[in-house]
Amino acid sequence: MKNPMKLLETLLEGRMPPLTDIPEPLLDAVASFSSMRGRWSSLTTVERVLTSFRHKQPDRVPATPVICAAGRQVKGIPWPEFATNAEKSADVYMAGMEFVGGDFLILLWDLSVEAEDFGQKIIYPENSTPLPDYDDPVVKDVDDYEKIKAVDFSKATRMQEFVKLCRIMVNRVGFRAVLSGFVFGPLGVLSMMRGAERMFRDCVLYPKKVIKACEAINQTLLEFVQAQCETGLPAVCIDTLFASANGLSKQLWEEIEGPFAREISQVIRKNGLSVAIHNCGHDLYFDAQIRSMEPDAISFAHLPDDCKTPKDLKERYGDQVTLVGYIPTPLLAEGTPQQVMDACRKQIDVLAKDGGYILAPGCEYPPNISLTNAFSIMKAAEIYG
Repeated sequence: MKNPMKLLETLLEGRMPPLTDIPEPLLDAVASFSSMRGRWSSLTTVERVLTSFRHKQPDRVPATPVICAAGRQVKGIPWPEFATNAEKSADVYMAGMEFVGGDFLILLWDLSVEAEDFGQKIIYPENSTPLPDYDDPVVKDVDDYEKIKAVDFSKATRMQEFVKLCRIMVNRVGFRAVLSGFVFGPLGVLSMMRGAERMFRDCVLYPKKVIKACEAINQTLLEFVQAQCETGLPAVCIDTLFASANGLSKQLWEEIEGPFAREISQVIRKNGLSVAIHNCGHDLYFDAQIRSMEPDAISFAHLPDDCKTPKDLKERYGDQVTLVGYIPTPLLAEGTPQQVMDACRKQIDVLAKDGGYILAPGCEYPPNISLTNAFSIMKAAEIYG
């Protein structure tokens, strides 16, 4: 799609163009046009997100409350059905989007999806997030790392069902919002099968064993990501939680998971999709993750380790990636709508200048709280954005 007028026509219709066919200068030209048009009229969702991704000023700040399982409240669907049934899960996502709104939707069930297909027993509470049975982990001692093998992706039940969800959502949402898939990085998957603290210790004492297990896991994750890319999604998000002070040292993360995260991002880019990162850890390593994955966007809950203030963050990384965040989820759970809107305004004032920012919670909207503060986020984007 090298014809500028054809690209503009596609965006004005609210349709996502095939990014592989669009030269960088043309994307910038279209984003600049949309930025100018946004001064006197409303942009389409796709225009708004694309303009922000290209670091131009949209008509208002793109926003998403990251409503995932919280949409169950609208439909009354039990959590186990939401996390295992693509059709019912799509009903939940659509209900959340239509009820509250959002320019950017991240499709996410929970962090146990991949691990279950590797044989980890998962507990499904009726009204809480599925979690591994840590009394019966796949990796009981360090020798068990060598037993982890790539799985037959065609038989990976939950990952296949999640791909089905992506396909359904692409068809149902159309271009009313920009969608992203999701994959937990290999260290994250491994932590579901070992326990995070024990895995951290093993990364220090037995790094070769951990790396070998990650290599096997990543073979399947690459197939999982490729399948998501083929559904028509415009982006896939990689969760690299342990690239933070909550996980490993920066050097150790770059040595162990960094190369595998790079492989995942390369598959996403090869398919012409945008690469997003989610990391809700404290003092996360923006610099290391950017070196490894070259993301278009980073969703975060706390400031990176080399920034003391939001202003530092914008100055250091604002021209490299689109910043997605970072309203605290405890505030959403305990704060009043006015307190949430005030926090949104403060972040918009610092982070939204010249685009490259999407207003969002630092992590998934708390699933079992009122949706009132999800509306507060969207209202703040309209008033202050």
